[in-house]
Amino acid sequence: MGESALSSHMKGKKHQYLMRRLMNPGPTVGDFFQWTNNTSNSTATSTSTPNRVESDSAVEAASGVAAGVAPLPPTESTNPHQTTTRTTSTITSFVTSNSTLKAEICWAAKVVTSHYSYKSCENVGDVFRTMFSDSDIAKQFTGGERKVAYLTTFGIAPHFSSLMKANAKKESEYVLLFDESLNREIKKCQLDMHMRFWSDNQVNSRYLTSFFMGHHTAEHMYEKIEKVCSDIGFQNLIQLSMDGPNVNWKTFSLAQQNIEQQTGKKMLNIGSCGLHILHNAFRAGCASTDWDLGNALSSLKWLFKDVPARREDYTKVTGSTSFPLDFCNHRWLENIEVAERALQILPSLQMYISAAKTKTVTEPITKSFKTAQMILQDELFPAKLNFFLMVAREITPFLKLYQTDKPMLPFMCSDLTNTMRSLMEKFIKPSVMKNATTPIKLLQVDYADPVNHMDVTKLRVGFVTERALEEHMKKKSEAEKPRLEFRQNCKLFLLKMVAKLFEKAPLKYPLVRSLSVLDPRVLLESKDVSTRKLTTILRLLVEAGRIEEMCCDEILREFGHFHDNSMISASDSFRNFNPQSERLDEFYHGHLSNKPDFHHLWRVLKLVLVLSHGQASVERGFSVNKEVMVENLKEHSLIAQRIIIDHVNHIGGLLNIVYTKELLLSAAAARQKYHIYLDEQKRLKHDEQKAQKRKG
Repeated sequence: MGESALSSHMKGKKHQYLMRRLMNPGPTVGDFFQWTNNTSNSTATSTSTPNRVESDSAVEAASGVAAGVAPLPPTESTNPHQTTTRTTSTITSFVTSNSTLKAEICWAAKVVTSHYSYKSCENVGDVFRTMFSDSDIAKQFTGGERKVAYLTTFGIAPHFSSLMKANAKKESEYVLLFDESLNREIKKCQLDMHMRFWSDNQVNSRYLTSFFMGHHTAEHMYEKIEKVCSDIGFQNLIQLSMDGPNVNWKTFSLAQQNIEQQTGKKMLNIGSCGLHILHNAFRAGCASTDWDLGNALSSLKWLFKDVPARREDYTKVTGSTSFPLDFCNHRWLENIEVAERALQILPSLQMYISAAKTKTVTEPITKSFKTAQMILQDELFPAKLNFFLMVAREITPFLKLYQTDKPMLPFMCSDLTNTMRSLMEKFIKPSVMKNATTPIKLLQVDYADPVNHMDVTKLRVGFVTERALEEHMKKKSEAEKPRLEFRQNCKLFLLKMVAKLFEKAPLKYPLVRSLSVLDPRVLLESKDVSTRKLTTILRLLVEAGRIEEMCCDEILREFGHFHDNSMISASDSFRNFNPQSERLDEFYHGHLSNKPDFHHLWRVLKLVLVLSHGQASVERGFSVNKEVMVENLKEHSLIAQRIIIDHVNHIGGLLNIVYTKELLLSAAAARQKYHIYLDEQKRLKHDEQKAQKRKG
């Protein structure tokens, strides 16, 4: 190695880092103790200096450690009148106390859960030392920008993730929920995965991890699912919860095929997310008409959005400070307030447009202004909005009830049947609907046959909509054609919506219909009907390889005993069960768990109660992504923050974190893992540069 190469090597970061480690190797065991010589014949006390701050001693100690030789403690005195005592008063100068480490973990968790940026932690140690000058913890606190970053990513998050997986492995079956969405900051498709499993007396849905992809084909998504499940146990995956695109169904088929080949078991199929299906059915109904309500409501928003001068003109002319609300194009049922506000401001909008046309205020030359003019020229626009609101309010209670992580699948059959029947009764003859008394009979109704449809003039469009039509008829009694066309569009709206529900709703799956037996109110009504539904559930579980056939008779016997004795004695709690305020998992846990007489029955109920009714938890996760994301946030940092937020929410808040020995060890090792990660990234970059040079 030449002089220039040696000089270059000396300036290298790695060389300088190793030299610092060599010169300051850290404390030895002997350094943790202080020897004090107490002589009975003298009042003078000679104390050795344990820190060895002199440069010669430091170099000597470094040389000893580098050579693999530990420094020796001071030699004991041979004077019989002299004793040597050891104290541990200097150990805190070498080892960060557990209290300080706990404080740093707590601060890092606070930064993540409050969505602070890592940059906001810059010099926070100095701030705390200024604020709490008498605190020993503050004197040692070093939770700055970089430390918080690697503490969360390589220390806290891995520990919380391992805790969740350990809890999941204690139970037999679990559900994997997944959905993908564009991450606009990272510019990739983010595939979020959640896990649903029993924990103590409840079913919990927890964030598991995320993957970032360019192409997200079925093969790519299945590869990620297999990677996640291999750590927990592929054979225990009982359901894939997803929304309904074809790529997801192909992913389900790949997973089903591989699980069956590897384990001989099958996943249970209850269709895709019922919430997505209802949303999409409503949107399809809106799109089937020629009203173009989406464009109309969106144009009203854009007319005044980010235009202060126009908003001032509007307020000056109308005296109103109510403006159109933002229209949500991908969640139509969230536009109820948008439509209500549009109806409210129509008179004010008329005043503003009239003032603009007469040049009292500046007339906007925009597409949204022209659309607003067309809205006011449409005399049936209020009727259209009121029909939109009537249908939206019809199905919103279902969506609100099922926006939860509680086990709700046993109630879905009844609630979805009532929702579909209510929509069908608005355009199908009563003589046809009176026979549709059960979910199966409802699905047998030929909704598309015009013979079964009401006369269009008798269509049930809602009370407020009828009033709007009456007002229009008073103004223009001769204009019957627009009103008939409006009713035809209402019928088309309902017909398209019902068609989508018939095509994709979970109601067509036998397992969903049979699980209604677990509704305590239904269970109390008829033992024979309940037994028949439970038999169907057992048959499906046997076919899926989830229970043994020889256990089914015992399960039915236990169910009969439970119905005739335990359930009847607690009939009031079954009759008065409220899905909105009570949890079905806790309810049955209290009645069946830890009771030998119902051991087999409880195992079946645990298995089916873990099934997911929708994607509510995954969808909420996308909102968390938006709160967490900041510019230049790395993928692994995003995942780590999501894990910490999920854990803190699960335990009920930041102050409930348990600082176990394992958590402290994981946090203490975070720096080392961070440096290993940096070295690995540096090596990969070096290999990539070498590969590019070879290609060149």
